[in-house]
Amino acid sequence: MAYQERLKPWAVINSVSPSERVVISRHRSRVDAEEYLRLLREQKPTSKHEIVFGLVEEKV
Repeated sequence: MAYQERLKPWAVINSVSPSERVVISRHRSRVDAEEYLRLLREQKPTSKHEIVFGLVEEKV
């Protein structure tokens, strides 16, 4: 996880499929992530978004 990503541990993700999750945005606080998620749900009510903490993506 890059340094900038560690500063923003809360991530809003889009669940494309059960095995694939795409990070939409990262936030320093849960409140910020919840507000962003609220806006996303207003704009795209059919998309499946959720908030996760400390999502780690290892690149080999």
